[in-house]
Amino acid sequence: MKHILKLRNEVKCKMMFELIINPEGLDMYGEIPCLPVYDWELDGKGERFVGDEPDSWLLLDDFVEKIYPICENDLSYGDVDYFNKEKCIILKKWLADRMKKPMTPRLELLYGVLRDYVDRAIELGTGVVIEL
Repeated sequence: MKHILKLRNEVKCKMMFELIINPEGLDMYGEIPCLPVYDWELDGKGERFVGDEPDSWLLLDDFVEKIYPICENDLSYGDVDYFNKEKCIILKKWLADRMKKPMTPRLELLYGVLRDYVDRAIELGTGVVIEL
């Protein structure tokens, strides 16, 4: 636990959700599609929600450990992972259950955005990139 507290004091990250709308022509980082860095370059390829460092910790505490067993992802603080259509279907059910429980207004906002992206990714047959 001491190393996590130390990490919280030393590292500043921005968290992101990225909806992949059209993966054609995107660079790949392993199996993770990479949207262009600047929003004005997205050109219909995807959408991006950018949070801040405290959002990463909210998701780390409430989200990461709970979804790992069901989605078998490699997400951790400062890391990125891709939730393909199949994982989005699993994540959709988890989010629906989680949204029924009490949470902070900020977490409700984050999960609302993620739920929207997951629903749309399932509809498009694509996926969502999550970076903490």
